[in-house]
Amino acid sequence: MSVFRPSQSYRADLDIRLGGGRTPSWIRPPAEGAAPNSAAWLVVMPRRAGKTWLAQGIADLRPDGGTVRVDLRSSASVRKTRLGCLTGVKSAPPVQEGQLVIVDEPALARPGGPGLAPEVLAEGLHRIGDTGATALVLATPAESALLVPHLGPDANKDVLRPPVLDAGESARMAARAPQWAPALVDWLRDAEAGWMHTPFLLELVLHSAEERPALRTDPEALLRAAAEVAEDRHEYIQQWFHNGLGEQHRAALRAARWRAAGLPVPADPAVRATVGPASAYRSAAGVTAYGAASGGGAAASADRSGRGRTGASLADDPVLARHLPEVLRVHHISDLHHGGRLSATVDTKDRTQAGHKLAALAGAGTALDSYLDHVRQLAAQGRAPHLVVVTGDIVDRPSDAHGALARAWLDELAGLLAAHRDLRPDDPRILLVGGNHDVSWDLALDPSPQARHHWFAATFAGLPHPDLQLADLRARRLYVGYPGFGLRFALLGSAESGGEAARDEDRERLRGIQERYAAAAGGTGGGGTGGGGTAGAPADVDVAAVVRDFERHDPAVIARGVLDRLSAERGYVTVAALHHPLTPVPTVEVAPYSGVVNAGQARRALAAARTSLVLHGHTHEAFAAAERLLGAGPPWTVRIAGAPALASRDTDERNGYNELFVAREGGGTHTLAVRTVRLDGGQWTPGDVYAFRPGAPTERTLTDLCADA
Repeated sequence: MSVFRPSQSYRADLDIRLGGGRTPSWIRPPAEGAAPNSAAWLVVMPRRAGKTWLAQGIADLRPDGGTVRVDLRSSASVRKTRLGCLTGVKSAPPVQEGQLVIVDEPALARPGGPGLAPEVLAEGLHRIGDTGATALVLATPAESALLVPHLGPDANKDVLRPPVLDAGESARMAARAPQWAPALVDWLRDAEAGWMHTPFLLELVLHSAEERPALRTDPEALLRAAAEVAEDRHEYIQQWFHNGLGEQHRAALRAARWRAAGLPVPADPAVRATVGPASAYRSAAGVTAYGAASGGGAAASADRSGRGRTGASLADDPVLARHLPEVLRVHHISDLHHGGRLSATVDTKDRTQAGHKLAALAGAGTALDSYLDHVRQLAAQGRAPHLVVVTGDIVDRPSDAHGALARAWLDELAGLLAAHRDLRPDDPRILLVGGNHDVSWDLALDPSPQARHHWFAATFAGLPHPDLQLADLRARRLYVGYPGFGLRFALLGSAESGGEAARDEDRERLRGIQERYAAAAGGTGGGGTGGGGTAGAPADVDVAAVVRDFERHDPAVIARGVLDRLSAERGYVTVAALHHPLTPVPTVEVAPYSGVVNAGQARRALAAARTSLVLHGHTHEAFAAAERLLGAGPPWTVRIAGAPALASRDTDERNGYNELFVAREGGGTHTLAVRTVRLDGGQWTPGDVYAFRPGAPTERTLTDLCADA
């Protein structure tokens, strides 16, 4: 028989808080019959936190006949106790001076909603107080927010919040299985203290370890299993998050996630109106969901015993934290141009030795250096990106020297990225798509169309990219998924045909050069078009130089066979990445093939695949748009975000990058936000935020998106 069962009936010998005659300081005033400052004491607890056990434990501490318990959701309980006054019945409460009336499950209703009106319950509590008896209400945060305004001006002084479990309480629970439970509890206290907020949570972990002993040696898997049991078997999220919290609490929790990610989210005036001043709004976010309430009062003074208990936030609840995980931060960078003309952070017009010394003191370097310093600063603030998507032109020209610079820079960046609970250790953190500058133009006329992409694939091996070096379109990597977060990226190679010769006569010219090579090498072939001469080849011919001099077009195209593989996947939000824009940006460029030649085809395929956002570069301009194709199936809006050049000097605007934020709630509800961050006067300065739900027709403020849908 199991010794750990989170939902078992009350047993005094298993009550780790009040069993054995213990009276913790935080509950002592009502347990001993002290009069509240208002109509009732109010114990604020999450659902699934042990309210029933607390009520029974308090009753056991008091003398026989000294306690009356009523469950307001049960009409039978109300009839048995004859406490209809609490539900609006005009009858005198049959209680007397010195008795404690414990009111459980008040099931209070918002105005116009189903349930008991808070003013009706408050009137009944006042009538109980008039008899000399004391009332204690066990309430969820949502019920507390509704009831407190009706209890009296000093009601906040009567709010009690059970503290998190202390060492003695957790040790008493672990003692039921002394062979293994104490060691697990010690690990939880150091590594995952949120599971020790309530007796229910701790017992849930120990029950999972009891049922599946193999998980005792894999604590992370154990906690995942416990969280799944909480949600599936005990409806923890439904009971606690949806039923136990008010709309203002849920909104405040969501807003807190965005603020932690670095985005400003002002308080909703409508929410502020329901919870009062800013301090009350912070309380709505659950800052004092457990433990002593800030600002003093009975709950604060009750902790003067020195037992070392601390408060904890709703956001620290381990099951709730999995339902509302940390916002995923993604940096979208583009047009790095390693080895090319880079923007400098200091304008060093004085080229003398003294000028260079002064520039060094002022922090001279490139925009690439400045970006790495910026990410280091974000890391120190706990806001480094979790993922980076690079949309092409990583190098200025595909030489080994430029490639070595780029690879070293990317490796350094990878070491600065932040960890996230929903990312697995082997999940790729940096994703690439190549641009026209990453294509080996000197191989563009090779008999194999893929030859021009071999350098890129070899240089950035190990980093996911569209595999343009593979002829088989079905073998190319397309989606990179992050199942823990319900997010995937579609990597699209728009530089497929980069470096194409513009004139047919260039092909004939190349054929003649190849014939000369073959003749000079004794008919063995001359090494194609790949380098600056081949052993035995004519010394006066540098094929690479000749091929580079061909008149070129840089057509952007996404292979139709790749577009045909795009598809929607339930439970995932999809972001696509490519180098070239699918939509003309608001700049004037007179050039052939300046955009994707089959852009309309691509947009239709991306919308049909329920792609939420498309990231691109190439234009060196920041750009944001929303597009919806009419008559192309169910309505779906695709957002587009073009990034400015991260480091190239060849730009008409400030260097910068895009910052993408992805918030997940539950198993598949996502919200996205995008903003451009620009290098301005040596500082990386964020711009406006665009937030939206996947496919939704309009953008909304984060404040709106934090409210219940």
